[in-house]
Amino acid sequence: MRQQSDIVDVIGEHVKLRKNNRNYIGLCPFHKEKTPSFNVNAERGIFKCFGCGKAGNVITFVEQHMHMGFVDAVRHLAQRAGIEIPDQQRDDPTGEFARQDNAMRALREATEFYQHVLGSSDGAPARAFFTRRGFSEQTCTDFRLGAAPAAWDATMQHLLSRGYSIEHLVDAGLVITREDGKTYDRFRGRAMFAIADVSGRVVGFSARTLTDDPGQPKYVNSPQSIVFEKSKLLYGLDRAKRAIQAERTAILVEGQADVITLHQAGITNVVASSGTALTSEHLRILKRFADTIVLVFDSDEAGQKAITKGIELALAAGYDVRCVVLPAGTDPDSLVRDKGADALRTLIDQGMTWLTYQVDRLRSKGQLDDATQQAKAVRTMLEWIASVPDTLRHPFLIRDVADAFRLNEQVLSQELQRVVAGSAARPVARVPDAPVRQSSGQAPSSTAPTVPADKPTYVAALLPSERELIRTMLSVPDALAIALNEYHVTPESFWSEGGRIIFRSILVGTEEHADASEYVLHDPSLTSEQRRELADMMFAASSPSLSWKQFDVEVPGYDIHRTIRDSLVNIEIHRVHQRIDASTQSLESMADVDERKRIMFRIAQLITRREELRGVFNTDPSDISWLHDDQTLRH
Repeated sequence: MRQQSDIVDVIGEHVKLRKNNRNYIGLCPFHKEKTPSFNVNAERGIFKCFGCGKAGNVITFVEQHMHMGFVDAVRHLAQRAGIEIPDQQRDDPTGEFARQDNAMRALREATEFYQHVLGSSDGAPARAFFTRRGFSEQTCTDFRLGAAPAAWDATMQHLLSRGYSIEHLVDAGLVITREDGKTYDRFRGRAMFAIADVSGRVVGFSARTLTDDPGQPKYVNSPQSIVFEKSKLLYGLDRAKRAIQAERTAILVEGQADVITLHQAGITNVVASSGTALTSEHLRILKRFADTIVLVFDSDEAGQKAITKGIELALAAGYDVRCVVLPAGTDPDSLVRDKGADALRTLIDQGMTWLTYQVDRLRSKGQLDDATQQAKAVRTMLEWIASVPDTLRHPFLIRDVADAFRLNEQVLSQELQRVVAGSAARPVARVPDAPVRQSSGQAPSSTAPTVPADKPTYVAALLPSERELIRTMLSVPDALAIALNEYHVTPESFWSEGGRIIFRSILVGTEEHADASEYVLHDPSLTSEQRRELADMMFAASSPSLSWKQFDVEVPGYDIHRTIRDSLVNIEIHRVHQRIDASTQSLESMADVDERKRIMFRIAQLITRREELRGVFNTDPSDISWLHDDQTLRH
């Protein structure tokens, strides 16, 4: 299949490529970049990004970019090349695979049937409905919209004539069998929304009524079946995944019509849950593509409650969460149709943090009017924060809550630890890691001594800048020597205790074993988690092979000095920022006037130092004078 598929043509459908000598180059589809570092070599049939390290052949590209398994990727390329691949025989002692295959084929046939009916006289009511919603003919085709005939068994008879059995149609959720044995169509006289899995295969339907009969449900959805699990399906993800991955942001709305209207308007990183409330499984699937969730639900009370539930689930899944409040009486679909896509884009761009949204909502409902209500609200938010898997985010989220309710950060931090401890004691599915406080290891209490202003409240696992510094020293030639001899890196250069421990291991490996990389990966003094993290850092690194030069590849240069310098400056900025926070906290409880003045003067010095450090990024990386400036502030 690799020989039959021109890699330049295949990748060119997704990446804008330009000829460069013997290769083609473009912006990498796997990470954000402004300077092209994505190379495609037609002669060898391979691609390579020198920015993020992704590489492979045409099948690899389809697997990674279109999020398909190997078999689906090969089938996709075969279909594109007009090659028929016979179905592979599988070991299927229970017949489960055969049932799934037949159900999927029946659903595909039903989709085409419903699309055909939409264009016929029987589909006139559904066409009128879609027209009123503003869906163009192309949009109806793209989203495989259709119409179910009003007859009791039209769909069933059509599929039976195509060789399917009643059992196949039952497995597909297309027909219903009554107790008396009579079988009839599940979907009749309705507008049909095809629901696809992440690969674009139709696995079910959502059917909307076209009448005003109050006795009829507004929507009839496919039942749970061997191919349809609504808790694992996000409507529109097959069409939205590329845009979501490109922005690492997913907009989550409530209904299928919302998704279609927004896609038609050019807002394409949009999905919706399929006939059910948002679940943690939905968010787990979406995590492959997104880091940020924007919740855009209806403005009614049910929609606002759904946002609150979405916040709780998304925080526990590790997302950054933003919320959009729509004008009263509107939903995303109606807002775009009435006021245009730019009106919604503006609201999305101005989307508030989950904390601001929740505080505003509770205040508007009168649920923050007294101390008891406020304490209840804060405790709920602490429970949400405790569920966030990245414990490094906890102190920053605590700071936001403290600012919102004008509370002491240290009090909230101690309460958070109680919440985490309580969660650990309960038999729940997920138990988040608790942030570790620098102390003697005793459990925190309301009478715990105040942390000195110069001591950090939390011990971070590893800062991102520390990870980059360690990765560079271990994986880039000469970087360790430059860090030691030119930038005078020591264990004290690191903020976290974990960083200091790993760096000491690197020093031992360098001085006693000649190979620091090999030594740290097997150092028994490191925990298995630390060694695993080191392996992730080292093996995630990629450097251009010298053999690429013969293909005239444009390989971006790597500035070791700037990488080391920037990492050290970021660590120092973090250190200063933490001291500003600690000093500010101690100021709130300080009664002595002279001592308050001393602390205020110190805060002013630290702020000045922080701004000076930020300016270092614009200087020559070989200039290390900043390392020796204001040393009194570092102790």
